[in-house]
This record gives sequence, C-alpha cells and structure tokens, in this order.
Amino acid sequence: MNSDQPNTVSILLIILFGLAVAATLAVYGGATLARRGIGRSDLGVRLRGGAAFSGAMAALMYAWGALHLVRDETMTDQACKQAVPSSQTAHITGADVSYLPLHLNCHITGGGSYPAAVPDYVNPSLLGFALIAIVLGVFATLESELSARNNFKKEESS
Repeated sequence: MNSDQPNTVSILLIILFGLAVAATLAVYGGATLARRGIGRSDLGVRLRGGAAFSGAMAALMYAWGALHLVRDETMTDQACKQAVPSSQTAHITGADVSYLPLHLNCHITGGGSYPAAVPDYVNPSLLGFALIAIVLGVFATLESELSARNNFKKEESS
C-alpha cells in the first residue's frame, strides 16, 4: 500500500496544543463562574462560562481524534482494511490524513476513499461543541452590550 504517513511529531504537537487550549478554557470557564457563584452570576457571565467549557470540549474532541491518527504503516494498513468493504481490500492504493474533518483517508482504485481510524462520533461532536461555543460567545457579547447600554441609560437619567 502506498501511504502518505502523517508526521507523528506534528500530530503529537497538535494533541498537546489541544490539551493546553482545553485546560486553559476550562480554567477560564470555572474561574468566571466561581467569582460570584453560578446562582448569583448574571446571564452574561454564565454565557461566557458556558462558551469556555464548550470550547474546551471541542479542543478535547480534536485532541482525542488526533490521538487516533498516531499510527505506523502497519496500523494504517490494518485500519484501512477494516474501513474498506472486504470486496475492496485488494484494491487499496494508499492513505492520507485529513485534519478537517479529522480522519485517515483510505483510497481505492477507481477514485473512491473511505474514512478510517478516527471514531465516527469525533467530527460531529467537535462541530457541535464548536458551534455551541460560538453561539454562547456571541450571546454573551450581545448581553454584555445590552447590559452596558442599560447601565448607561440609568446613569444618564439619574
């Protein structure tokens, strides 16, 4: 099998970076919510904390998926043979790595390819957590702006 093997050092750096981002966002989210307590915090604080936790989960999912790409040539060959239908295993021509969406592409003659190695739940979970983080971040920004306007109007009228 002709294979474009992923650079293991690059993937390990991606994993470490993902873990560092996840830890940073989780600490930020926890610290944001712990300042006054979840129950006493205003909506903007809760939205920011939720966005940080969701971003941390997205980073963890990416690191988890990247961990499945750390493979030698034999492991890549086995992953491709498991992903490709048994009638097509003799026609595997090579493999390469896709980083977005995260998977190992196993190519067969005739131009087809099959995703392998990364669990099926990783990419949808990653997308879901990232979208939730973005939406909560946007809502937190809007709520903060609205709160600042209301405070300004209160000060102006008094």
